[in-house]
Amino acid sequence: MLKLRLVLKTTTKKNKDVYLKFNIAPTKHLGFINFINLALNQDKPVSISFEKINKKGDKEESKIVGTFKFEGKSDAELEAEIKDREKKRKKQHQKRVQG
Repeated sequence: MLKLRLVLKTTTKKNKDVYLKFNIAPTKHLGFINFINLALNQDKPVSISFEKINKKGDKEESKIVGTFKFEGKSDAELEAEIKDREKKRKKQHQKRVQG
């Protein structure tokens, strides 16, 4: 069975990668993939914002917003990224074992 996850990534001032991962429910896969494809094919920016929902169900828009564009990667770029991530993971593991 396919798992789908949204991964947000940033780096700290010390150039450490920080990830936040959200699993996407199987019932939402098709809609999520269609949204991504639409944004890619139309070459339009995507805006992101947050809603705060209280216990009563009242929604309040957060003051944090952003805009970005999706970019497709080639297979070679993906392979290089995976290898780089594995190297970093192994390096961190060695530091933990030694330190």
